[in-house]
Amino acid sequence: MNYLVTLSYDGSQFHGWAKQNNVRTIQEEIEKILERLLNQKVTIYGSGRTDAYVHALAQTFSFNIKKNIIPCKSLLNGLKSLQPSDIDFISVKRVDGMFNARFSCKCKTYRYVINNGEYDVFKSNYEYFYKRKVNISLLKKGLNLFKGEHDFKSFSTSVLENTKRIIYKTSIVKKGHYLYVEITGNGFLRNMVRMIMGSLIDLNEKKKSLNDIKNLLNIPSKGSAIAKIKACGLYLVDVKY
Repeated sequence: MNYLVTLSYDGSQFHGWAKQNNVRTIQEEIEKILERLLNQKVTIYGSGRTDAYVHALAQTFSFNIKKNIIPCKSLLNGLKSLQPSDIDFISVKRVDGMFNARFSCKCKTYRYVINNGEYDVFKSNYEYFYKRKVNISLLKKGLNLFKGEHDFKSFSTSVLENTKRIIYKTSIVKKGHYLYVEITGNGFLRNMVRMIMGSLIDLNEKKKSLNDIKNLLNIPSKGSAIAKIKACGLYLVDVKY
C-alpha cells in the first residue's frame, strides 16, 4: 500500500530533511517512527529536501508498506502517538502505487518571514530580524524578475545538471512590522529561496541593482549570487499534486 502523509515541523533542532551521519534529521526521525509503528523497515520520499533549520507548515512524504491495508485514521493516530514535540502529523491518505511525493508534485510554495520591528529573542529561530528601512516597491520589482522559467544556477549551490525552474507566482505582504514573502514554483534548488531573499536584501541595501539580478539570471553561474539569508525565517507552506 502507498500512503501520502502531510506534516508540519519546527526545523530549528534539525539538520534538514535528508538523512545524514551523526546529526538529527527529519527523514531519519520519521522512518524510525514508522519502523516502530509498523514493525518493518520503511523508506519515505519527501516532496523535497528542506535545508537545516528550515520549517514546514505542510510538508509531504509518501511511503509503501508490505502489509494489508491499514485505515488512514488508524495510521495517523499511530503516528501522532509517537511524534516528538517538534513534529506534527496532520493527515494520511492512500494514493496509487505509482505516486511519489517528490516526482508527482506540481508546485510548492515557500514563505519567508522578516521582522522589521523590534528584536524578539524568543522568536529568533522563527523569523529573520532586519532593522533597516525597507523599500517594498523596489523589492516587488526585484521579486518579479524571478517569475517565469529561468536557469537558477546563480541562485543555488546545487550539483544538479538541470537547474531550470519555473516560478509561477510571487508576493510581498506587509502586516504591521512583519514582511511575508511568498514564492510558488514547480521546484526549488538547494538554497534557492534563501539566495533569492539574500539578493533582495542586497537590492534594498543598494549592494545589487535590478540589472545585477537580471544578469545573474541571464548568465547563470553556480552560486554567483553569493548572498544567502538565514534559514530561520523560511517555511514550506504548501505542496500541490
